[in-house]
Amino acid sequence: METIIRITNDYQSTGAHDDFIEQVGQLVNQYVDVKCEIANSNFVNVVEKQQLNAVGDTFKNTVTFPATGYSQSEWQQYTLRYNCEDNDKYLLQLIAELEKTFTHMNDYYVQKFERETINDKDFDAEPHDFTGFYIRDIEFPDKAEILEAYNDIYGDDYDKVLIETD
Repeated sequence: METIIRITNDYQSTGAHDDFIEQVGQLVNQYVDVKCEIANSNFVNVVEKQQLNAVGDTFKNTVTFPATGYSQSEWQQYTLRYNCEDNDKYLLQLIAELEKTFTHMNDYYVQKFERETINDKDFDAEPHDFTGFYIRDIEFPDKAEILEAYNDIYGDDYDKVLIETD
């Protein structure tokens, strides 16, 4: 008997997006005092929504940058006003996060089950373990990167892997 995991895309999960929101919130509430303006009002200003503290009105520096998704409607133009240095590591992290507003959101669903092979015929048991994970640092992870992310979180707890992703 062998233990098999099946990894598929999870289009219902919000793990990657929740992590994005959490990262932006942490940056704007603990490290960078910014005011954010957006050009596309069809989307929520994620920076303003996550800010817990009031921000000032006087800022000496400004940066404008785009975030583009995979369809025409997925775009945003961010303008950040701030007082820190242009090369502040937390400001640069915030910009990097916001540039990925519509991308780098890869959620996966995992089913674990047992397979018995008798007379060269496979018999699969019903899945007995379900879990999920996400990858945000790679825009289009390949199967090796997906498996590496799984192993980093859950370890090598299987005999065979089926990765069925788009």
